[in-house]
Amino acid sequence: MTPDIIAAAAEPGATRRYGSWCRGLAGIGTVLVRAAELLEEPGYLDLAQRAARSCAALAPRMPLVTQCCGLAGVGDLMVDVAEASASEEFRDAAETVALLILSRSGGTWSRPVFPDTGLTRSSATWAGGSAGVLAFFRRLRDRGGPRLGLVT
Repeated sequence: MTPDIIAAAAEPGATRRYGSWCRGLAGIGTVLVRAAELLEEPGYLDLAQRAARSCAALAPRMPLVTQCCGLAGVGDLMVDVAEASASEEFRDAAETVALLILSRSGGTWSRPVFPDTGLTRSSATWAGGSAGVLAFFRRLRDRGGPRLGLVT
């Protein structure tokens, strides 16, 4: 099923939702990374990498910066895959996602204001606001580490 979703995400008419954490490949990829580690199954990591590449391709079309349905969720997947595979490809993709988030924020680069899912104001929540974005930025800076809200 996941290979079918990855294929659909590559179609010209694919929506940004294929890349989302809450209902798309960023969330599926997150589960696959954990399964690869816990079950010692490298095939799951390969599939997670494919999901991450699809998310990276969709990221420029994703308007939201948040964890849920947005770029921070994609960025966290990139950090997860980079950490699990020791691959600079996914670290670079995480940095690209961070730049996309900053380009969609208000304020200045040194003091950005991250829009919530309504794109008209900011919020402090994890899924739909600044807390989730900042959690991704922290993990990017630290080159990995625990993911907020996920039990390991």
